[in-house]
Amino acid sequence: MTRQPWLPTGGAVAVAISLAVHTLWAAEVPQPPALSALVPAEDLVGQIEDYVEELEGCVTDQEEYEDSAEKLTRYADSLAVIALAVGLHDQDSRLRRAAPALVKAAQDLAGAKDFAAAKAGVAAVKASLNSSGDPSTLRWHKVARLKTLMEQVPLINTRIKRYIRRFDKGAPEIAGGSAAIVAISQGSMANADETVSPDKIAEWFKYCAEMRDAAGALNKAAHAKDEGAATAAMTALQQSCDDCHTVFHKDAL
Repeated sequence: MTRQPWLPTGGAVAVAISLAVHTLWAAEVPQPPALSALVPAEDLVGQIEDYVEELEGCVTDQEEYEDSAEKLTRYADSLAVIALAVGLHDQDSRLRRAAPALVKAAQDLAGAKDFAAAKAGVAAVKASLNSSGDPSTLRWHKVARLKTLMEQVPLINTRIKRYIRRFDKGAPEIAGGSAAIVAISQGSMANADETVSPDKIAEWFKYCAEMRDAAGALNKAAHAKDEGAATAAMTALQQSCDDCHTVFHKDAL
């Protein structure tokens, strides 16, 4: 079995998980600043709509599902944390009350094992967009797997870098991608127990916050159409990833 570099291995697994559970009970996930200081709620809503469209494309038929199964899992897990961010955002939005059902539908979809389940899961995700729940029941906690979230981040980064090279036309795409990273960064804080060093929870929180805040700065620069600030924020975002990798993902360096 190929080792996933984010996960503990060998005989240390049980000890690491036990330590992580104890540590996580002792250290609650830090609350972010008001999300409106990082990203507008509407940018996150836009990402939800884009992700749902991508998920629909993954289940057009059996063959497409087989080709896109890994993508579907990545997008479903990422959708869960983005939906959580919408529900916990201090700005109201047209999907805020849909967030509780959307988080659950995205989680269920991420666990789909075959085409029929995935097809039904995407339909449930779409239906949840019209639901009306109570977002006050939500809290920052683990709603997705760290492995797939961390696989999604470099794909978003690559897309952002492409749009920064044509900033005048690419600013809206940069704003959207950075919004997704804000949500993924904050949402990943609860996944410290899935890293190779679950005892280093304070460092994990720190790196997640640095990535979140750099993505928030990038989002602001995109909205301000400030290419210099966007480039600087992208550099900070990349540095936050590199710094985190020195502790939690050395194989990526």
